[in-house]
Amino acid sequence: MTKKLLCFGLLATFIFMVPASAFAVGGGGFENASFSAKQLSLGGAATASPDEPAAISYNPAGIADLPGVQFQGDANFIGIWTFKNNDATGSTRSSGTLSMVPTAYFTVNPGKIFCDRLALGVGMDSPFGLMNKYNSSDPAAHYTGWRNYLKMYTIKPTIAYKITDKISLGGGPMWYRIYDFGGIQGYPNSLIGGAGTPDGQIRLNTSGNRWGWQMGTLVKLTPKHRLGYYFRSPVVVKTSGLAKVENSAYYGGNNHYETGVHTKVALPMNMTWAYAFQPTPKTHYEADFTWSHWKTHKRIYFVTDPTKSALDNAILENIRMADKDWRDSYGIQLGASHKLTKKLTLRGGSFFYWTPVPKDHYIPAVPDANHLAISLGLGYDITKNLTADAAYYNAFYFTRNINNSIGENAALVNSSVDGHYYSYMQSFTFSLTLHWDDLFPRAYGNSKSETPATIDIKPAAV
Repeated sequence: MTKKLLCFGLLATFIFMVPASAFAVGGGGFENASFSAKQLSLGGAATASPDEPAAISYNPAGIADLPGVQFQGDANFIGIWTFKNNDATGSTRSSGTLSMVPTAYFTVNPGKIFCDRLALGVGMDSPFGLMNKYNSSDPAAHYTGWRNYLKMYTIKPTIAYKITDKISLGGGPMWYRIYDFGGIQGYPNSLIGGAGTPDGQIRLNTSGNRWGWQMGTLVKLTPKHRLGYYFRSPVVVKTSGLAKVENSAYYGGNNHYETGVHTKVALPMNMTWAYAFQPTPKTHYEADFTWSHWKTHKRIYFVTDPTKSALDNAILENIRMADKDWRDSYGIQLGASHKLTKKLTLRGGSFFYWTPVPKDHYIPAVPDANHLAISLGLGYDITKNLTADAAYYNAFYFTRNINNSIGENAALVNSSVDGHYYSYMQSFTFSLTLHWDDLFPRAYGNSKSETPATIDIKPAAV
């Protein structure tokens, strides 16, 4: 028991003490659907097979089938590299830093108290995020952001209930906390002083929070066929903070100043439909279709407070607005798993996403494109109470040929974002799940002899 408590303590400390300080582009736009090793190793196709605590984030109805007390901690290591080629203005690439994104989930099923039909849970993860860095002198990034970041997390109190043995519902509120949204870009003194006037730089840091909600449904049609559905509400997070300008040519004094700034971050509604086929107790296949309403992401306006300098106010007015006009995005996810031995499960999957970012509003800050990913993973039961999972995937982004007018200004030399863009992403994810299935008496019999294993995918009850 001492070893189990020590393992639990170390896992909890690892998850909650490591800051979620860096993110990468996820499924579409700046979505980061990285919840667990099992879910990612299946290509994200897990909505109809939600049999782990991380199901809180992709189908909360599934936690109604998890007995006892379960705690899951996950570490997602994500890296994305973006390359831009342009014969006239030069080539560059992003730094490609490998970022660590932790997630954690906790579920409780009181067993006999609620006839094995009710479960409670809470999750912490980062469904959206962005972090990249370019050479500050490259024209494509200089005026549109050579450092870009959206750092956030959510907390998800969840309740799930089995209406019948074949139908479960789950959901709850989601608290979004964006604790650093903004970037660093050139401060164009030349808009006033003309060509040759040296640029300064402006750094934006804003934060805010907002409530949303989510829900999911799991339908076990037969022992071999399951349907899943997931819904996440749209949210508009109002953020505020500071705009910090260095080397303004007009402010006076030391030419550094700060002013207040605020904006709105529109995060899209999402719906996912899923079907799982399980021909044998050891093998299952799943296909998911997902839709995100990114069309609500129309613009990002950083509204700054007035400063004492009319010239600086004019510059801020010119650089604070950015139309987006994104469109909705879609994705297809396919996954399969096979229990090779009593303890070892092999998994594989693939997904394809259509980007919401149109060519006429593309900038390197969000280097999204249609992309295809291939994933592999495995799960291993280390002990009766401890399961480990691992996943690895590669995502290949289609080349985008960009020719738009964003950033172009006659007063700003080499301000074009035009070029050929290609991105590549890879991810390593590791999960540990501690589960005490027999902690509470079960409603249907003696826990020592009749409590089934629940970490593995299993057929629905007849």
